[in-house]
Amino acid sequence: MEVELQAESEAGLFEAAVEAYAELAAAGGGGEPARRELALAGGDHALLLVDLLNELVFLAETEAFVPERLERLELSDDGLHATVAGRIGDPTHLVKAVTLNRLSLAEEGGAWHGRVVLDV
Repeated sequence: MEVELQAESEAGLFEAAVEAYAELAAAGGGGEPARRELALAGGDHALLLVDLLNELVFLAETEAFVPERLERLELSDDGLHATVAGRIGDPTHLVKAVTLNRLSLAEEGGAWHGRVVLDV
């Protein structure tokens, strides 16, 4: 499944990607509120986007964490720190992984555009 993203900022692309994954992972409502602090290393922000989403897939599988939104994001030249708000529930396990196929992340004409491909 290919997901096209667009935002006014690079951080906005990360927020949009988390929201898109959250829609796919959400099942029924309910569940105890939860937050996860994530720290990922790397200088390529497109790869960091993939790593962030793959971390959310992992948390859904191992902790039943259903993300809802990106609360905080700090991007730097050597990685990212993020806080993801969500809940402990019953996530759908539709997404198996986020791939590098057709991956893109770039600023064009004053807006940021991105693409990720999800293995479902």
